[in-house]
Amino acid sequence: MKRLFLYFLLLLPLTAAAASPEGRVPKTKIATFISEYRHCEGVEVVRLGRVSTAALKGVIRVAARKENDPDARDFLKLMRHVKSLYVFEYEDCKPALRDKINRRLNRLLTGSDLLMEANDGGERMQIYGLYDERTEAVRDFVLFSPSDCTLVCLFGSIPMETVSNILNEK
Repeated sequence: MKRLFLYFLLLLPLTAAAASPEGRVPKTKIATFISEYRHCEGVEVVRLGRVSTAALKGVIRVAARKENDPDARDFLKLMRHVKSLYVFEYEDCKPALRDKINRRLNRLLTGSDLLMEANDGGERMQIYGLYDERTEAVRDFVLFSPSDCTLVCLFGSIPMETVSNILNEK
C-alpha cells in the first residue's frame, strides 16, 4: 500500500503537466510576473479586470455613437469578448533591467503558440495565442515586442469571423 501511494505521489506532477493544454498562454504566470516588476523604476503597468474592461467598452461605445467613428466600432467588435487587459511597458528602465525582463518574458512565453512574428528594421513583434478550432476563435492574445519594451495581453476570446469581417471592410 505504501509503495502504491509512493508511486502515486511520484506520478502526480506528470499527470498535472499532461492535463494542462499545450500552447496556452500562462495567464497566472504573466500576472505574477507583472506584479513582481510593476514597482521597478521605469515600469508602467495598466491592468484592467472584468469590471474596468466593461467600463472602458461602455465609454468607447458612447464615444463611437457620438462621433460616428468607424474605427471605434471596429475596436468594440474586437473587444466584445475580451475579459481583461494588461499593458506592461518598461522602455524607461535601465538597460540591465530591460534585458532581464526580456529574458524572463521570452522564457515565460516559451511553449505558448506563436501565431505570428514580424520583423521590421530590427524591431520585433511576437503575437501569441491559442486558436480553438471548435469555436473558431483565438483565445488569450499576447503581443510582445522586446525592441519596444512592451507586453500587451488581451485575455478572452475573439472570433476569427469578427477579425476577418473587419479586415474585409478595410
